[in-house]
Parts: sequence; C-alpha cells; structure tokens
Amino acid sequence: MKASARRTAACLALILAQGSGRAFASPKVSMAGAYSVDITPSLDTHRVLLAGYGAKGRRARGVHDKLYARVAVFSDGTKTVAVASLDLLGLYRADVLDLRRMARFDTPERSLFVAAGHTHSAPDTLGMWGPAPGISGVDRGYLRGVKEAVAAAVLTAYDRMKPAKLKTAAARLDPKGLCRDRRDPAVIDPHLTVVSAETLDGKPIATLVNWSCHPEVLDAGNDLVSADFAGALCAKLEAERGGACLFLAGSIGGLMTPELEGPRGFAEVERIGSELAGSALKALSKAKALAGFKVEYRSEEVSLPVENSRYLLFLPSLTFGHPLFDAAGKPLAESKAYTLAARHLFTRLSEEDRPWVRTEVSFLKLGQACGLGIPGELFPELALGGYKGEYRGSQPLTDPANPDPPDLSQAPAGPYLRELMPCRTPFIVNLANDQIGYIVPEYDFKIRKSLTLLPRMPGHHYEETNSIGRSATGIVTDAARRLMR
Repeated sequence: MKASARRTAACLALILAQGSGRAFASPKVSMAGAYSVDITPSLDTHRVLLAGYGAKGRRARGVHDKLYARVAVFSDGTKTVAVASLDLLGLYRADVLDLRRMARFDTPERSLFVAAGHTHSAPDTLGMWGPAPGISGVDRGYLRGVKEAVAAAVLTAYDRMKPAKLKTAAARLDPKGLCRDRRDPAVIDPHLTVVSAETLDGKPIATLVNWSCHPEVLDAGNDLVSADFAGALCAKLEAERGGACLFLAGSIGGLMTPELEGPRGFAEVERIGSELAGSALKALSKAKALAGFKVEYRSEEVSLPVENSRYLLFLPSLTFGHPLFDAAGKPLAESKAYTLAARHLFTRLSEEDRPWVRTEVSFLKLGQACGLGIPGELFPELALGGYKGEYRGSQPLTDPANPDPPDLSQAPAGPYLRELMPCRTPFIVNLANDQIGYIVPEYDFKIRKSLTLLPRMPGHHYEETNSIGRSATGIVTDAARRLMR
C-alpha cells in the first residue's frame, strides 16, 4: 500500500491499544461513525497482479484511481455493527475472521460485516490470478497491510460515532445503459438501495449504496489499478454530500455486466458511476430521517462440499482462505490439500472423499432497511424470480440464438429471497464476508463432468466453472431463509 511504515505502525498501535483492555463505550442513543483508508497498492513495493479475468493475472502498470476501504459503524445502544466496503475483487472468510479478531468486533454486542466491491482492476486477493494458472497471485504483505488498515479503520469509525439518524431510500432504475444480463434468462435486479447515516443536524456521516452489476467496465486489456464505476460513484457522492460512501454489490451472478454506450474505458466508468450517484441522491432527497433506529446482525455458518474439478485440482492455491474439513466436519491438515489434488488428478475423488469448507450467510438490519449477506455471486433470479420476463429490461427473456436455452418450466417457484426480507427497504449484498464463486440456480447448472470442466456445454455456462459446485446453491439459500425467519 502507499501508506508509510509510520502509518502502518500507527494502525498496529491502535489495534494493540484496543486489544490491551480498553473498554468499549456503551452509547445510550442511536449513533453512527465512519472512516476511510487508502488501500492502493504501491507498485514499487508490491507485486501487483490484477484479478478478475482469465486464469492468470495482469501485471499492473500504473494507478488510475485509488482503492479505499470505507467503514461505517452503527449502534443503537445495545448492538453495534460495523460495515466495511473494500475496493477489492473479494476477500475470503479466513481474512474476515482475522479482521473481526483484530478489531475486537467478534462478539454478540459488536459485529463486523465485510463486503468487497468486486472491481476487476484490483490486486489478486483470492489466489486465482497469479503468473500462471494454479499459482497464487496474492502478495501476502499487501494483504496483511490491508487487514491491519481495515481493522484500524473500524476502531477509528467507532471512536468517531456521534448521535445520528438514518435515511433509507430505494429506486427502481431502467437498466438500459447501466447493466445487462449475459446469460439466459435475462433477469436484472433494477433496485438501487441507499442507506444514509446523518448527524442530528443533517450532516452526512456515511452513505451505503447497493446496486447489482459487476464493476467491470474495464476489461482484460486494462493494466491500471481502479475501483471501476464503484469508485466513480463514491467519489461523486462524497464530493457532493460529504461523509463516506460504501458501495455494496448486489446480486451480480448471471452474469450482470455494464451496458456500454461508448468505447470501453474510463469515460464509461465515469458515466455509469455518475448516473448511479445521481439516482442515489435523487432517492435520498425524498427520504425522511429516522432517529432512534435499531441495529441487528445475525449469521449462520454453513458447510459446502468442494465439487468443482478445477478447484479440486488446485486446492493448495485456491483454498488458502478456507481450512478444509472432511464430510464429518473433522479438520484436514493443510498438507492434505496436495494429497487430495493429486488423487483427484489420477483417480477422481469420490463424493465421500471430497473436502468441505465453511462459510457464512448473514442478515443485517439498520432501521427500516435490512440486508442479506451472500458469500458469493448470486444469480438475480434466485433473489427476484423474473422467469416470466418481469426483470428483463430491454433484452429478450432468452436469446433466440442460444443453442442450449434454460428449461424455464423447471425454474423454481417463489417466494424468492427478496420477497421474504422482513423490512421496508430490503437489499442483498454479494461478496459478503467471503467469496465462494457463482451461486447458480440448480435447474440450470449444466457442465461436463471432466477434470478440466471442458469442453463447456453449448451456450453460456461460464459461471459453473467458477462456482464451488451445484450443492452450494441450496445450502446457501436455505440458510438465508432461516435467517430471515
């Protein structure tokens, strides 16, 4: 990162001071605080391989715009929840657990919800985009520095809390010129959700913006560090409102990708970011502030089998963020990853021998808004339905040229996740507290059972090759339903 050694030392000192027994104050009224920290990698200090495209990383040649970790803390006097939004592709659960321990936000009274914005022009933090396929591209020093900085930012935001009120707002946007669905059926979540914490005299503290589209205006040809349209959105909101802006990626599986109106590049990054910021400001202008808001956070740990053959072949590098377990829940030694990968290469692991990992599904309530935290990239139809074309925008529901369209007669019936959310202003956050890949509707999970998952089925089935497996969908969505009950 661009932070100096002195700044890193200050971060560590703050963490150690908190960990040395300093008592957390118990606010008697609803409060909020925020803080942002620069997590841009130093190209002179770190090996920066950009994540998000293909099977290996792209060497960064420069920085177009800075990456930030932005934190907002909310408290109702009994519960305190910190929300951290990071301009990264993703973060594994092991790193999130580290963050919670470092900040001491790992108790029933204090919780930490971590979301990655999923920009495709940030350093590899998942180990999937190294110099060659199967080799991690993670710079451990950079990742360690990010965690130190974020933990310190949580504590600083907590210390800066002041009496606050909340505004929650939502708008339904026409996705044309903003986002499109690359995979049939066309289902695009059009909901833009905004949560704003303000001081009692109306000064913005933090603004949370939830929108469902991959921040990938910049494609594999880009070699500059950037937060993509999420960075442009937050820059505009912070300039016009003040306070911190946290971007929370919505249901982006499917695959939700920006719809461009001009050549791919930074002009389109600015256009889409500015349009979304303008819509957020417009929605907030009509919202009423609520004082005395309540805060709630709960989560459920779930176990998932690793079924993806590619993931099994590259277990040592692809699962460093998830300790492995056997089917009975017994921890497996780290060296076992190499043994299992070799066995799978030569003999194909049976279902009984495949390893499992643990992740979490979470539920967050802030006043009249509530968020469902999904640890991967959820297909919007699992959140909304839309199998009759209700959310297709200007696209056909299915492409007439698709050689293998989904059988919509087999699509699941509702109620869908968004319908079940028990609040006035619901939103769904992807890449929340983990990244397990795409969460694909089971009826449309099609892939050949080869070691390399190639050749692909006809049509668009990229998402299956980048998911942990078919079983994860039911396990994750069932946990989400239990949490909302």
